[in-house]
Amino acid sequence: MDFNSNWRFRKDEEIEVACRDHGLPDVPNPEPRQWQKAGWQSLSRPDNPHIGSWRTVELPHDFLIEGEFTEDAPWKTGSLPYGKAWYVKDFELAKTDLGKRILVEFDGIYRDSQVYVNGHFIGRRMSGYVSVRYDISEVCNYGEPNRIAVFADATQTEQWSYQGGGIYRAARMVVADAVHVAHRGLQIRTKNSGAIELAATIANESYEKAQVTVEAEVLKTGAQGEGAVTVAAQETGTATVRLKVDQPQLWSLEDPQLYKLRVTLRLNGEAIDRCEECFGFRSIRFSAKNGFLLNGKRVKIKGTCCHQDFAGVGVAVPPELQEWRVLQLKALGCNAIRTSHNMPDPALLDACDKHGMLIMEETRLPGCAEELLRDVADTIRRDRNHPCVILWSLANEEPIMTTAVGARVFKKLHQLVHSLDPTRPTTCAVVGNWFKAAELFEANGFRLDVFGMNYRHGCDSENFDRFHEKYPDWPFIQTESWGGFTTRGLYESTGIEVLKQFAEREQTWESEAYRNYVSAYGTTFAGYGSRLEECWQDCVSRPHLAGTFLWTGFDYRGETAPHGWPAVISHFGMLDLCGFRKELAQYLRCWWRAGAPHTFLMPHWNWPGRAGEPIRVRCYSNAAEIELRLNGRIIAREPMPAYDRLEWQVP
Repeated sequence: MDFNSNWRFRKDEEIEVACRDHGLPDVPNPEPRQWQKAGWQSLSRPDNPHIGSWRTVELPHDFLIEGEFTEDAPWKTGSLPYGKAWYVKDFELAKTDLGKRILVEFDGIYRDSQVYVNGHFIGRRMSGYVSVRYDISEVCNYGEPNRIAVFADATQTEQWSYQGGGIYRAARMVVADAVHVAHRGLQIRTKNSGAIELAATIANESYEKAQVTVEAEVLKTGAQGEGAVTVAAQETGTATVRLKVDQPQLWSLEDPQLYKLRVTLRLNGEAIDRCEECFGFRSIRFSAKNGFLLNGKRVKIKGTCCHQDFAGVGVAVPPELQEWRVLQLKALGCNAIRTSHNMPDPALLDACDKHGMLIMEETRLPGCAEELLRDVADTIRRDRNHPCVILWSLANEEPIMTTAVGARVFKKLHQLVHSLDPTRPTTCAVVGNWFKAAELFEANGFRLDVFGMNYRHGCDSENFDRFHEKYPDWPFIQTESWGGFTTRGLYESTGIEVLKQFAEREQTWESEAYRNYVSAYGTTFAGYGSRLEECWQDCVSRPHLAGTFLWTGFDYRGETAPHGWPAVISHFGMLDLCGFRKELAQYLRCWWRAGAPHTFLMPHWNWPGRAGEPIRVRCYSNAAEIELRLNGRIIAREPMPAYDRLEWQVP
């Protein structure tokens, strides 16, 4: 059931002592007392009257976006102050729910979250990007009021961009029988022939063994199957069910056909649990010779990297807006999103399934700690039935990638991923010396399935070919590319200060005419960046290069280079923070949708005070030839070079 409404919210520093200590005995120990006895966490006690004065909010909610921009806050994370906050919600359960399992799910809490119910500690999770589920059955009141409290500590960062704070993704409550489908317990494996193998993991939270029948049907197809499993008390068991859909319609970029699987559990003939899961029929393969193949057909991956940060909502992007963002990218011809650099919102994956957008799904922090391994495992189980997901990325630009320690860590993660999902390949985004990382991986006895390359090693396109020559049987993809800056509609200097390290770097600026500001022409670059046209030419000219992911699809808060304060938004996006196309996005529209005619001229037409001065006119087009006229007079007529642009100085 929906659990997004009627939350009470307050920042941690605004909570009065009487509220924090409500209901606690008067003892001399001045330390925080919630850890001394069970049930002593005051904010989650249903009888605490102080909560009623807190502000009511709806989820998803980002509390940091409500702050004021300040020069004192780090510019790399958006110049918004960090903070801590509490969310509290009252709920009721029927007396008849006693004996059932009461489960609460959160798709994302940023970050280091703690959850309490009726005064009792329930759980804690450090990363702000993982989805969590807690069983609160034993501490609930049945037929009486209940209260849940969630603490979010957004004072630490996991990336160097804006990450928000709070319960910024959806939440829900599930009331289940003691015997039920385990959390993320359905694994659906398909073949394009229509064959389906379902592995259904059943949780038995009762104190007696259970003989469970598992019924599966693909809705609207007539495909049915059945399996059985005996599950010991307080254990889990897995049943395998095989089904067949006749002449299935395949999931593709152009026609993303989805099916729905319904699973029903029966105990002694009685239905005790039912759930549904969407899936699709499709095959994927990465080839060292032919790049990426979807359903046996070569597809060049035309991707963008995307953070979850948008306009006035910050990271609290509702499902409808996630879908809108996907559609804006698809309209450009983009066919893939890299979830940079974290586990994504499930709503994003739903939108990509629906609209035919591929996903390279990235984990947050690689390592061998129990919690980090659990983060990866939970995410694989959550998302492995989405047809849009084609790659599991184990990390981004980690310094350990070119060390022996890193090779051992990634080998462990690689094996973990394949144990949970052998149908999809692994990769990671390697920056710097690709060859050194590849050599270390091989020295430790393994390869990532697809080698991921960020930018151009040594800023040299020929390194793609050198890598292919050295490793002719190793598929590879450009996991991050471009690295330029652009501002929609800006053709003159703003006067905003440029950070010293960029001002003094000659390769940052195309020429002196564009020094110290980020123009719409895309004339400013990070030290590792290149012209957008060069980036796509690198990719499209090499059939063995599976594709590329441009940095980035949308602007986001933080990483404001080359500017510092008062700039608070990045300049990397093909679309701005509100989703409007920048001028360079028109290049993608031309060549990523080459079969749909498109021509775009820049800059704008209004230049008061500049009559008679030469204006730099640029044309993006996928037409064979361009004729430029000014007031009826032909200025130029030229063939359009493939995957490039035309320019003129027009007086």
